[in-house]
Amino acid sequence: MYMDYAKLWKFLIDKGLTKNDLMELTGISSRVVAKLTKNQTVTTDTLVKICRALHCGVADIMEYVAEREMTLYQCYKQFGQRVEETEEYTATEFVYREQPYLVYLTKRTANKATHIHCKADKTVVWEQLHMFGGVATPGREQTVLVRPKPSKDRRVLVVVKGKPALVVGQDENGFVSAGRQPKSLTDLYLMTEAELKLFEPIE
Repeated sequence: MYMDYAKLWKFLIDKGLTKNDLMELTGISSRVVAKLTKNQTVTTDTLVKICRALHCGVADIMEYVAEREMTLYQCYKQFGQRVEETEEYTATEFVYREQPYLVYLTKRTANKATHIHCKADKTVVWEQLHMFGGVATPGREQTVLVRPKPSKDRRVLVVVKGKPALVVGQDENGFVSAGRQPKSLTDLYLMTEAELKLFEPIE
């Protein structure tokens, strides 16, 4: 279980206040605000300071969330542990409903000039076309994004920030899109970050 502070941020918005205002009113540091943003544990003293400054109760700024009620994305954000980082991606591990996951998240953001290629050897290639006057030109740059290792023991997700114009080889070469039934235990999911927020894996 964990404590969710979404109510606090809504409370601030409703009152026309910012996180900087919260720090000024309470005397808490930006480090503590960052912990609240990530739904991490804070001291009771911090909660008292917030409630006193905002003239509210604890139930107005936080609520208990059971792990079994969390979405996969919430679990990823709350409990994910970074296990690898390269120039192209960060890799994060976590467990959701007793199933281990490994998520590769791109550092770059895809746009209408980005093509993602899912190769038969399980390599994901990022192709960036050069834009000139709003039109893609023949000049292009290809980069190997990630070579994820299929696993029968954990689900592997490759997640692309932004929205690529084209994804080639998905649902053909061992990569399946969000919401699709994998053909085998070693299939890899590929999706955008927006799709990850809605992703409910098929058990």
